[in-house]
Amino acid sequence: MSERTPKISVLMSAYNGSPKYLRESVDSILSQSFTDFEFIIIDDCSSDDSWSILCDYATRDCRIRLLRNPQNMGLTKSLNKGLNLAQGQYIARQDADDISMLNRFEKQFTWLTQHTETTLVSSEIQRIKPDGTFGNVSNRACLSELLPWNLLFHNHLGGHSQVMFRRQPVLDLGGYNEAYRYSQDYELWCRLAKTGEIVILPEVLLHQRFHSTSISSIKRAEQNKLVFSQVTRNIEQLTGKVLLQKEAENLHRLWSTNQKTQINRFPPTEMAKLLNQQLSFIYLAYVTNQADSIRQPLRTLIGQKFLDWANRLSLRKQLLVKFKIYGFALFWSPNLVVTQWIEKLRNKAELLTNRIPIYTIRNNIAEICKSAKVL
Repeated sequence: MSERTPKISVLMSAYNGSPKYLRESVDSILSQSFTDFEFIIIDDCSSDDSWSILCDYATRDCRIRLLRNPQNMGLTKSLNKGLNLAQGQYIARQDADDISMLNRFEKQFTWLTQHTETTLVSSEIQRIKPDGTFGNVSNRACLSELLPWNLLFHNHLGGHSQVMFRRQPVLDLGGYNEAYRYSQDYELWCRLAKTGEIVILPEVLLHQRFHSTSISSIKRAEQNKLVFSQVTRNIEQLTGKVLLQKEAENLHRLWSTNQKTQINRFPPTEMAKLLNQQLSFIYLAYVTNQADSIRQPLRTLIGQKFLDWANRLSLRKQLLVKFKIYGFALFWSPNLVVTQWIEKLRNKAELLTNRIPIYTIRNNIAEICKSAKVL
């Protein structure tokens, strides 16, 4: 290990991971185009061969700082342990089963050095399915001014393993909240968003693996409970109003779902009116201390949510509630709704024209005219 302080400290905690996944993950860090980093890996008292695999890597690359917990501490405490040991100005996270793109550190480091107002930089994520094939891209990039709003309702960054942040602001906040065994990233982002700008780069810099043994799979219920608790806390801090857990859950479901989501997770339609009222109240509290320029983009964003919801409803079976929710979308952003309706009509017209080639239409008209002359 060089005595010179590295620019970046990479934090990874590993516990009984698949040897194949662990190797792929570590290799993706060691082969980064940006090389000025230390790689802090904490083995959280694994009972498989993770430790021996990591020891082998440590003997071959001096950038690795390897530690082993005497007993299982969990991810949150392990990350705080690594955070306090880190020397780099910037912290890059990496889970032991994800894969970073080769230029991830280079792009994120460049952004942070050129944008001093940015506290954390994230990126788009592409999922790796359990069968090893690639899934959807996260599509989370948005105006940085809208990220604090999105974080009120869900972890809009979409993960933990793709971020790089400035170390000192996080230390000043006390690091990760150890009361959160899971969803510790979401809780930290909500606090960090109040200290500086958070940016999502609009390109895939991480492949995130989903499988049956991942925390997201086996601890879903516990994660959700903590997420809904965080949503409740966010809204209370902003408005002074305490939500019921079910209300927080429905706000989360509305905000984490869109028309392209494979599974329809929108709230029950009978909640639409209440959700519109709640969002109106939250919106007014949110824009109070914001620049006037944020109002229209935010109204458009809210309108898009209701529009996505209405578009997912059946025209045949849910006609009345579909138009009711369209009404909420119109309230928030009439221009958005009208523009999208016009676009749909245009697409349908083009589709109809494509089904009947234009030359066929012209020939039929010509034949009709000939017949008319004969008559």
